[in-house]
Amino acid sequence: MATLGDIISNQSKQNLLSNIQRGDIIRMKMTPKEGVKPKNDGEETRNKYFIVLGKTEDGKLVGFVLINSNINKHLSSALRDLHYPLHFSKYAFLEKNRFVDCAQLKEITLENFSDRYKCQSFGKIDEEDLQHITQAVISSPIETPKHLKKFGLIE
Repeated sequence: MATLGDIISNQSKQNLLSNIQRGDIIRMKMTPKEGVKPKNDGEETRNKYFIVLGKTEDGKLVGFVLINSNINKHLSSALRDLHYPLHFSKYAFLEKNRFVDCAQLKEITLENFSDRYKCQSFGKIDEEDLQHITQAVISSPIETPKHLKKFGLIE
């Protein structure tokens, strides 16, 4: 199946990204380039839900946090505590309760985003949840002020 990135021009890719907004919930194939490890040996990608938290001023990078099924038990307790619960009753498309990994703001390039985006958007995260998630990311011990500023999370 052709992706949107296969059929649109560079200008259209920029326009696509301009329509992606803070709080959007998207599902797409992610790779180790975005800090996502494939689930099984021999695979190169993994489908993941994520929440957009910001974009760079030039629009060439999207900052996001992953939505996971479980909290990784191998993380330190400080990083495990930075997982925000999302309840199936509020976000039915998730099919079960999940957790937003607020320990690290990940990023994807405009090029990779447009190449893999297949219009799998699932609406927006609730504003109150978005505020809690953003504050958790800002408080993460592995995030830097420079990285947070890059995506407009702090001034």
